[in-house]
Amino acid sequence: MDQHSNLGHISASYVNLLFDWLASAHPEVAARIPFARPVAGELNRIEVPQWQAMLQWTHEQVQDPAMPLKIAAHVRPANMGLLGYVASCCTNLGEAFARLQQFENLVYSVNALNVAFQGDEIILRWGAERGRPGHWVDSVAIGVLVAFTQHLIATPVYPRRVRFINPEPVNPADFNAFFQCEVGFAGNYTEVVWPASLLETSLKSPDHVMRSMLDQQAQLLLKQVKAGDESIAGLQKTIQESVSAGSPSLDEVARRLFMSTRTLQRRLQEQGSSFRDELERVRVEMAKNCLEAGELSLADIANFLAYNDQSAFTHAFKRVTGLSPAKYQRAKRQ
Repeated sequence: MDQHSNLGHISASYVNLLFDWLASAHPEVAARIPFARPVAGELNRIEVPQWQAMLQWTHEQVQDPAMPLKIAAHVRPANMGLLGYVASCCTNLGEAFARLQQFENLVYSVNALNVAFQGDEIILRWGAERGRPGHWVDSVAIGVLVAFTQHLIATPVYPRRVRFINPEPVNPADFNAFFQCEVGFAGNYTEVVWPASLLETSLKSPDHVMRSMLDQQAQLLLKQVKAGDESIAGLQKTIQESVSAGSPSLDEVARRLFMSTRTLQRRLQEQGSSFRDELERVRVEMAKNCLEAGELSLADIANFLAYNDQSAFTHAFKRVTGLSPAKYQRAKRQ
């Protein structure tokens, strides 16, 4: 296995999946694991060589070739960090996959994900431009992707095809059974192929933490609408939805409101406002709810609200409220 650190890194939340699975399935092994459980959070990173070592040690202890698939099947939204929260609140799998491409590096920064459409199929593909992390790492990663997708929807839908860049393992039948399709190995890249129609699949009940934050925001927007404070009916709710979907642009909001971009701009100008002002107001209100809930870091919130970086989020929040996000959060906790 390639042991170079340039293979990338993964989040501590993701690594905790191994510890969670061991505690559940092999508590006697969990008790003697020589690696410390990392503190969860996207800002806490684990280098891929260390992750390789954790998985290799675990396999030596449990002696089960299906180990990576069993670890993957144990995944929960918390193991996916911010991506788990955000994906759980998308309308359908199409939005969730878009968020996967947007936030994958927060959870799993190894080889880049490429998404392509061919005919009636969507292809998720990873090459080896940063190296090959090996069978254990790749098998857990693809297993987690499929298992987490099943977690998001009410009725299981499996890939049409799965192929790994790695040589065939000793237990290909376990992989066929897990992915419910014929799994190939020794390919030029790793890929998962789904029917494109899957993208329209609605998600089941979203994660309660993020859902609660969004519900609070929706209630605030509803009060504003009832009070007649909203210049364009449905505008703020639509902005909220576009922020949650990761695409809070003027074009996207206009599309969701079934009007042209020029018409939306003109109507906002007539009200003495602008799209930038309205977007900033909604984002700050959403940020307040996130800060008061206390479940996400400032970096998480900045990413969730589709800011370019944490600094841009901090400046925008302070411009509107007069307080930095950290000071606002401390004041609410007092």
